Amino acid sequence: MNILLHTQGFDLTPAIEAHARKQLHLHLANFSSYIVSIDVFLRDINGPKGGTDMKVLIRANLETRNTVTVENTRADLYDAISIATRQTKRAVRRSVSKHRRMEKFALRKLNRLPQI
Repeated sequence: MNILLHTQGFDLTPAIEAHARKQLHLHLANFSSYIVSIDVFLRDINGPKGGTDMKVLIRANLETRNTVTVENTRADLYDAISIATRQTKRAVRRSVSKHRRMEKFALRKLNRLPQI
């Protein structure tokens, strides 16, 4: 699982990077064989003004060529990262489950074809 972190409006500190990587590994470890890469975009919308302005966008590229994108905005960046990774876990699980069901359906359909 290749993880890239991008920031806009502030510098990426080692603590923020460690927290983001820890949360991603914690929540997405079970799906690491299905995930090709993860891009995490962290942005401070209002700058130094304050308010609910820390935006996290996580884009997971799956081996099925599907892309799962989750976005979250909170006042605290650490909370935004934690919530976004949990949402990403649910979205990846749904996408992988759907792909598995489609594969099983296609195999059943092939098994019903007459043998030549």
